[in-house]
Amino acid sequence: MQHLQLLVAVALATALVATPAPARAQSLPPLGQDERGWRHAASVFLFAPLRTTGTSTVAGQSVELDLDIGDVLDVLEFAASGRYEAWNGNFGIIVDANYVGIEQDTTLPSPLRARLDVDVRQKWFSVLGAFRVMDGTYGDSKKRYVIDLQGGLRYNSIRQEIELTNPGPVSPPVLGGDQNWIEPVFGARGMWRLNQKWTGIASVELGGFGTGGNDLQIGANVGFDYQPWENTALTFGYRYFSVDYSDTLSSGEFAYDVDQHGPYFGIKYFIQ
Repeated sequence: MQHLQLLVAVALATALVATPAPARAQSLPPLGQDERGWRHAASVFLFAPLRTTGTSTVAGQSVELDLDIGDVLDVLEFAASGRYEAWNGNFGIIVDANYVGIEQDTTLPSPLRARLDVDVRQKWFSVLGAFRVMDGTYGDSKKRYVIDLQGGLRYNSIRQEIELTNPGPVSPPVLGGDQNWIEPVFGARGMWRLNQKWTGIASVELGGFGTGGNDLQIGANVGFDYQPWENTALTFGYRYFSVDYSDTLSSGEFAYDVDQHGPYFGIKYFIQ
C-alpha cells in the first residue's frame, strides 16, 4: 500500500501542472496598436510548480504531499495551456483552455509482481466577460495603467484512475474515476506600463465556491511582459495556486487539498 500511496500522490500533484491560466494576457494594448474597434491577444504558456504541498486522497487513502518540480516532471506525458482575449473599448471576452496528461506504469515489489497503472487526465475550458474599471496615468512621465474585473464560468474534467493488475485470474477494481463540473470564476487584474518595452502585471482569480465539490480555488500572480517585437511579447513571473476539492466515488473518498507556487513562462501575440 505504501507504493500505491506514493504513486497516487505524484499523479495527483502532477495533474495540477495545468492549473488555471494566470490572468495576464494583455488588455493593455502594446505601444502603437490602434485601439479603435476590436483588438486581440493570444498566448501559450507553462506553469512550473517548484513546490507542491498538501494532502491527496484516492479510494479513501490519504497521502501528505511535499514534491519538487523533478517529482512532477518524471511522470508528465503532455501539457498545454492557452489564453485568448478580444477587447473593444472597455469590454472584453476571455477564453482559457488547459490540458495535462500523466501516465505511470510500474511493477510493485511483491511476490505476486502486481502491475500498477496510473492514468490522469485534467482539462478545463472557461469563458469570461471583462470590464475595464480604471484607465489612467501615473508618475511625472504619465505612464499608463489599467485595472480589469472579470467573471464567468469554467468547465472542469478530471480523470484520476489507478488500476492494480494481478497476474492471476482476478484483478482488483479500478480506483478513482472521472469527475466533471461547471463552476463560477471571478478575477481582477492590474497592469502598468514601465517603459517602451516592459509592462508589469498583477492578478488574482477565485473559483469554485463549493460548486461540484470544489470548495475554493485561488490563483494569484505577479509578473512582466517584455515586448521586443511589434506584435509579440514574452511573458513571465511567479504564480501561487491552491485548490480544495473533495467528493465521494464508488471506490471511496476522492479529494485533494493542495498549494503550489513557482514561475510561469509564455509568449503572446497581438492581433489588430
